[in-house]
Amino acid sequence: MTESPYKITISEHINLQELSKHTWIVISHASRIPPHVGILIDGNYNSLTIKGHELNVRLEVLLKTIQQKKIETLFIKLAKHPVFSGQYQLEVFQHQIQQFTQVNDETSCLSPVKHYLQEFYVIPLQESQLLFELVERLKQNQYIHKTIGLNIDNKLKGEDFELPIYSSEQLRLVIQTERAIFYKK
Repeated sequence: MTESPYKITISEHINLQELSKHTWIVISHASRIPPHVGILIDGNYNSLTIKGHELNVRLEVLLKTIQQKKIETLFIKLAKHPVFSGQYQLEVFQHQIQQFTQVNDETSCLSPVKHYLQEFYVIPLQESQLLFELVERLKQNQYIHKTIGLNIDNKLKGEDFELPIYSSEQLRLVIQTERAIFYKK
């Protein structure tokens, strides 16, 4: 188990032009247990939520929401894939998201991200793996090019941002609570 909390080094602050190209893992509500995770490919954001599929969200819309709601967000730039185009990776990731109905007891927002990383970065799929563990595997394999952040200045310790450490049981309980709140509406 990794020491608590899990630290990730922030390279620089947001560069809007850079976010519109390449592949980024997006961690929103980064201090919350659990954070929310999606993937941004060439300015197109997609994720799995409690509500269902969040597909084809333009970068401008994502950034506007992050800025208006002051959401702590990390953008982890992945090493460029040597073979497959961004468009192909985007189509595969959207298909992977659609294999899940929504976040529930067996599936988190990280589930399709894990499938994507298995497909394109040969990171073996471990269903029970949590976000900070997956980030560590990406680091160890040198797949992280850099990490930039938005709305995190007050959370930085030097150049480091601390991702929360949580258990699978904590994750399950939060998902159950959020689903109960969502379905009461």
